Amino acid sequence: MSIKNIPEPERLKEFRLANPNATWNQLKSDSDVNNALKVTAIKKTAGLCVYCEHKLIAKTDYQIEHFHPKKGNNNSNFGVGKPNWAIEWDNLYPGCLGGTAQVVHFTEKYDIDFRTGADKRNKGRLTCGQKKGEISPEGLIIKPTELNNRDPIFLFNGADGSISLNKEACKRQNISAELGESQIVRLNLNSQRLKDARLELASSLRTQFDKAFQFDGDAIEELVEDWLALNEKEMYELPFISMISSKYERN
Repeated sequence: MSIKNIPEPERLKEFRLANPNATWNQLKSDSDVNNALKVTAIKKTAGLCVYCEHKLIAKTDYQIEHFHPKKGNNNSNFGVGKPNWAIEWDNLYPGCLGGTAQVVHFTEKYDIDFRTGADKRNKGRLTCGQKKGEISPEGLIIKPTELNNRDPIFLFNGADGSISLNKEACKRQNISAELGESQIVRLNLNSQRLKDARLELASSLRTQFDKAFQFDGDAIEELVEDWLALNEKEMYELPFISMISSKYERN
């Protein structure tokens, strides 16, 4: 996932400067600041979860993910010389609900199958921020700004929807193989829920690809460009953009 350099929203900046010791709950209690944050943060990833690249849905499968943990509501790790990670713009990313979205919010089978069903009793479906929890990310999770979706470090397995490490891409991006493997495990990116979602998209794209190839082989490149393009709102229309790039884009 490539992170776009989006300026900090003015309302958040004003709040942060006026309340440098604020907790996450205090930020959320200011609806104007909270809304400005959510509307702006999602632009960092053009509408996809920063970890799994599922397409985000406002109010139903979208939350603000703290890369460095906010340490509860007391900012227990905040002090002299340390950023207040609870409200620091560079620490705030758009994320999915990690499989904990509520079934009652959806009518489409796709959403029910691939966005819900994860809880304490079914931890195998938890992913992303819900799986990561409050662990310190150093040495365990790759900083989002260090990834490039046009040179994905993960390979897609078309047989089961799983991802594995592209060690050559890791070398090009100066990311250790150990850190890449940790990313997959710590965020549970090979959850059956995510594997099934990737497979469903891959099947749909393959059908489109085959049809285009059959009728006009020269249109293939344009088709792939359309899949990877941003819409008029600067958002991706499709999820799992790195998977698409690794499978179809010509480098």
